[in-house]
Amino acid sequence: MPLPKASSSELLSTPTYNLFAKNCVQDDYLLQLLKYADNVSTWVAAEIVTSCGSKVQMNLVSKFLFTANDSLSLMEGERFKTLPTIPSAHILAMHIQQLETGGFTMRNGTYKWTKLRNIAKVVSQVQAFQENPYMFLPDCQLQDFLRQRIAFLNDADIFTLAADNYANFHQKPEKQSRKIQDALHRMKAMF
Repeated sequence: MPLPKASSSELLSTPTYNLFAKNCVQDDYLLQLLKYADNVSTWVAAEIVTSCGSKVQMNLVSKFLFTANDSLSLMEGERFKTLPTIPSAHILAMHIQQLETGGFTMRNGTYKWTKLRNIAKVVSQVQAFQENPYMFLPDCQLQDFLRQRIAFLNDADIFTLAADNYANFHQKPEKQSRKIQDALHRMKAMF
């Protein structure tokens, strides 16, 4: 059962959601992180569907996949221990939510320690992501541009953007469509 959305000042009234605290203030930072991840996902999709042609769209998809793959390669092997990475907030929240399903105690009142250990492992991954600082200098111009594009497209309807873009529809060559139109006119003239 998912937690209801609440502001940081609201208290959760049911103690079943938290093992150790009776009154728990919901953390606003996780909600902000999830909203930001949604905005970035929407931005990526909007950039792809609003591109001017199918070749440009394929090029953008390749670049986004390369960027994602490069981030994943940072997490593999020994490089994971030395280079900083950005955790996917959606994946971490999903894992924790799945682990919280069903409660923390058994019928006889004993704690489900394996469940608690698994939650601790997922939470410790967040700490591992935060241990190493980024060693490269920020590109403020690029950051500002990306923030503007993400803010501009964060509430965009992807389906509407795709429908409005001419490049998202398969185009028949002009010569072929003329032949089809001529054949239809001849058929119409016969009847």
